[in-house]
Amino acid sequence: MLENEKLIYKINKMVERFNLSVDVQIEAKCPLDRNIGGKYNAGDHSITLYLEEIQSQCQWMFPEQDVMLEYALVIFAHEAGHSTDPYLQKLVELYDDTEDELKKRKIELLVEVQAWKIAKALVRDVPDGFFNKIKRISLEHHYEAVSVRMDDAGVA
Repeated sequence: MLENEKLIYKINKMVERFNLSVDVQIEAKCPLDRNIGGKYNAGDHSITLYLEEIQSQCQWMFPEQDVMLEYALVIFAHEAGHSTDPYLQKLVELYDDTEDELKKRKIELLVEVQAWKIAKALVRDVPDGFFNKIKRISLEHHYEAVSVRMDDAGVA
């Protein structure tokens, strides 16, 4: 079975096992000028994975390791975390209603942390160290954005 076929098979099993009601699309490259491996679209309740970005991220984080499939499943689980987050809609409304940039960054961080929390439950068989490294690197810029904004505001 080819790598992409294995990925599709594993994703379908995960969707079935956890009764996820989300459309899944796999594309070669992200059309945005961003290095994101996946995207949840709340409007049409779909997850899109971007294979080139996933492969690039995986090679950067885990050089010389053959873990592309596991990495892609973690990215999918994170996006599925967004799709099943019971607080996401309320957080989006809160985000849209605030003008304060620091509050917006904090809400973004909370949305991402919540998705990672849910994701861990979806990929329990993935080693903690592997999962946590991906999560930590993914969240770094969110923590930095909150920290920088707090420093700018004179809060240490």
